[in-house]
Parts: sequence; C-alpha cells; structure tokens
Amino acid sequence: MKKLIFIGLCVVANTVFAQQEPSDLQIKYALQLFGKNLKRHNVKDIAAVLDETFHIAEYRDRDLTNVLPQVINPVVLDTVYYDTIVKRNNRIYAQQTAVPKNGPKMISWVRMNKFLMFDRIGHFEQLMGLVDPVGQELQPAKLLAKTSIFRSSSLMFVDVKIKGSNDIYHFLFDSGAGATSLSEVLANKLGLKVNQKAIDIKTAGKGGQFKTIDTLELSVAGIKIRGNQLVVADLSGLQKVIGRQIDGIIGFDMLKDYQVAIDLDNNEMSIYNFGYFENELNKVPIKLTNNIPKIEVNLKVDGLDYKTRMLFDTGAGGAISGNYFLNAYTNGLDEKLKNKMASASMDLSGNVSKSEMGTIDAITLAGSTLKNPALSLDLPKEQSPYGFDRHGLLGMSLLGKFNFRFNYNLGYIQMSPNKSFSVPMIPLYALGLGFEQNGSKFIAKHVDEKGLAYKAGLRAGDELISINQINPNSVDEITQQLRNLAKNKVPLEINRNQQKVKIELKKFQI
Repeated sequence: MKKLIFIGLCVVANTVFAQQEPSDLQIKYALQLFGKNLKRHNVKDIAAVLDETFHIAEYRDRDLTNVLPQVINPVVLDTVYYDTIVKRNNRIYAQQTAVPKNGPKMISWVRMNKFLMFDRIGHFEQLMGLVDPVGQELQPAKLLAKTSIFRSSSLMFVDVKIKGSNDIYHFLFDSGAGATSLSEVLANKLGLKVNQKAIDIKTAGKGGQFKTIDTLELSVAGIKIRGNQLVVADLSGLQKVIGRQIDGIIGFDMLKDYQVAIDLDNNEMSIYNFGYFENELNKVPIKLTNNIPKIEVNLKVDGLDYKTRMLFDTGAGGAISGNYFLNAYTNGLDEKLKNKMASASMDLSGNVSKSEMGTIDAITLAGSTLKNPALSLDLPKEQSPYGFDRHGLLGMSLLGKFNFRFNYNLGYIQMSPNKSFSVPMIPLYALGLGFEQNGSKFIAKHVDEKGLAYKAGLRAGDELISINQINPNSVDEITQQLRNLAKNKVPLEINRNQQKVKIELKKFQI
C-alpha cells in the first residue's frame, strides 16, 4: 500500500534504527501517537505508519485504501491507551485498550517491527467481528482440528463440506491458489447463483478470467473457511490429468485465518490458531504475491550457486518450474540442463504450456539439499512481467519430501524433511509418458517418441493392465510404482488391440 504521508520520516526511522533496537521511550512515543490518531480518525497518519506487509484479515495492498476508513471512522473513541509491552518473535507487542463513548471497552494487541512500523493491529479485526490474531501469537498454539490428506499424482486433497449439502467434496489443497475455486459441474449441481461477468484472477500460473460466486460457506474438519469470492472454473481437464475427482481448490482463504500443518509421513492436516510453538526450527520467511507465498532457495547449476525466489505451490505436481527470468539469471539455463527433453503442463484455465525439461545439480531450501531435481523451463516467445519478483515455482514432487506448517500471520513456513527425503529424486519426465484414467481403465494418453517409455515399446492408446505385478487403482499408484525405477527395472503388461503385450522399463542411471 502506498503511504499517504510521512514517507521521509519512515526513511529516517529505518536509517536510525537499522543498527539498534528502539528504546522503551521510543516505543511508548510511537504508541501514543498512534492512539491519538486512532481516536481522531486520522486515517492518513495511521496509513503512514503501517508496514508494507500490513493487512486486515484478507484485505491488503490497494484494498486498504477503502477498508481503513470503513473500519476506523464509524467508531467514536473516548480513550485509547497502552499498558503492557512484550518483545517476542523479533517484534514488539503492546496491549491496547480502546474505550468507546458508547459500549464496552475493547482490549486487543498491536504488533510493530524494530522500525516502529505497525504490521498488525488486532483492534481492526475485532471491529470486523473477528478474533484478534495478534493476541493469539502470545499464547501457545491451540489445535483446532485434524483431518486426513489424500494423495494423487503427488498432490494433496482434503474433504470439504458445503453448507446446505450433506455430501463431502474433494478439494485440492493448493498454496498457489489465491482464491478458492469450485468446479462448474458442482456449482450447477448445487444450483448456485454464478456471476456471469468474468473477472481477472491471479494464480501461481498465468491466471485468467473466471466467473465467481459471492458467498458460500465451506468447512474443513468443522473449521469454517471465509472468503470474499469463489472462483468457478472448468476443472475437468485437470481432473483427467490428475486421475482423481476435483470438486474445488482451496488455499489462501484457509491459510490467511489459521496455521495449517502438513504431515505427509502420516497424511494428516492439522489446523491451529496463530499461537506459538516451542523450539521452532527451519522457519523459512515468505512474502505474499497475489496471496501466494514465495520463498528464497539456492539452485546449483553446472557447479555454480544461484540464490533466487520461487513460489511455494502445493498445487503444482512437478519439482521446479522456471521462467524466462531464471534462464537469463543463470546465463542460459536451457543450455545447462541435463537429461533434457520437451514437456508440457496445464494450469487452472486449462492452458497447456510447453517447456524444456531437465535436471540441475541440486536445490537447497530450509537448510536441506536435494540432488538432481527435475526442472521445467518455460520460454514463451512473448514475455509477461510476472517473473520480475520471482523466477518460477516449487511443486509437490519436491515439496512432498518435507512436512511443513504455514504461518501467514508471522510470514513464514516451517519445514522439516519427512521419511521420503532420503529417497533419490529420479527424472520420471524422461519416460515421456502420461496416463489418463477412463473409468476403471488407465490409458497411455501421451507417449513422447523421444522418451524412454516409447523406446521400451509403449505407444499412445495402450491400456495398462499391470505395473510391477500390481493392478493399479489410480494414476497416483502408477506414479508410485514408476518411482521404483530408482532401484530396479519395472515390468508393464498392457492391452493393445485386444492383445496382451509385456514391456520392461529399465532402471534409471542416476
């Protein structure tokens, strides 16, 4: 959000306090000024001392220009004062008591950074009828609910309930989803009123124009999910590729209000309030762009290290996806990829983009290094500006090797390697193979002539009967069996023109 006044003062504050912590006297003075401006309804001066990360519930950036006056102006305050100051999480907390001219006093907390800029004010959430998120940070985290995670094609799904329906629906858990999505099929089935005018929605991919639903009450494990608008999208294309029913996609609307912990060792999701955990390790700072988190990682390419930013996207199935800007940053990554071949991917709009696929030496994130990760490089002829602040995204083929917990309130993701971390990463893309589920059948939809599967004898249209002596029940089960190529060869039995054919995929040389 652009600051309205006092920009020069903010620059001075950053310079003065860059090398030292503010004194108690400076903290009290900043609080006193803020309290006076809150009482006077001085929106401009309040806006001037807000940190760039400041938000009220889901409202941030340009939205705050309209939201701030709506929250501040209607409430006439008689007194505002501060009596308790706590230093924690490298931040400064102060308890605020606001006494209105009519009605009970309101007690909440504010949070400042070391430059005495306010980055969260619980009083504003209270005025919107929500729980003060800042006060929660000073209490131990409270477990609100647990639910199972279901995996398919390395992606994660959770059960979601919709108010007014007794059925349970299957939503993709996608940190790259800046808005909650509902499938067109389900929207029609439930008879929901859909706004016919499409609006521009940003996603971890290229985004697009989508119709929306204004209000719909969702819940995960009994926990309500709030959101301004739900996107209505045709998810049939993604459903075929993933091989599992997709009723919707959920991400930011859940993560903005709760801490969400993902335990892939036990396939569980735990939902907490924004309280603290003891002895937290491997906290990776995040910044939100279009409500999607990005983190800093280190890529090793051709023996050289490149520190860069990537979107943290649990809705992407691959390992690493790079863009034009990553290619330029690494001085021609397209020429440095190992085991290179062509590939393709699909986004929420159903757009299919072609890319170069290969492996790099390693990637390091959260203090852990993974060797030989696969990377797809999208180099379209026309470049969009979306990559200036990051060089691509990380998907579940890589993120799935960690357990993690999102904390959007304090701006980090806590990560730790899970049991699959030690399993070598293998370039499954080199098979040049893609299966599609058609009822109970699994058909080889895509078989690249340059891929290892084609060279082994597989052809497009072949029906898979068994893989590794197992009759698969899902595309995900096929993928899991193909991962055995890290250690052994994998036999396939297929049906081609009503005849059974045996094919053997060779072990990967890593």
